[in-house]
Amino acid sequence: MPFEPLQIASRGGVALSIDRLRRIRLSTAAMKELGLTTFTPVVVSVDVENKRLGVVKQELARVPNASVVRPDKRGYLGVATGKLAVDKLALSEADLPAKFAYIGRVDEGAVFWETFELVANKR
Repeated sequence: MPFEPLQIASRGGVALSIDRLRRIRLSTAAMKELGLTTFTPVVVSVDVENKRLGVVKQELARVPNASVVRPDKRGYLGVATGKLAVDKLALSEADLPAKFAYIGRVDEGAVFWETFELVANKR
């Protein structure tokens, strides 16, 4: 039987995830799609009603009273941001890890948020 080459495709695509340690991570594809590099200052927001997270570069949006976070070289936005998002979205330990699929840009007045929506866990 001859060898057949494996077709390896990207697994995650453009997505954001929150792991069991409550760290928010942007996938490599999401970092490229949003034009983010290591240590680019971003603002993260939460839409509790629709279970969405929004990300925007700080230089593109002047959001008053917003805390800035910077992704590290692996795409993590930090534990503090993740804990706040988990608390606001009321995600339980059973809901983690949680994946958020990229749905596009959403206009919220003066700010265009790059939006990620919670995907149901398949457990």
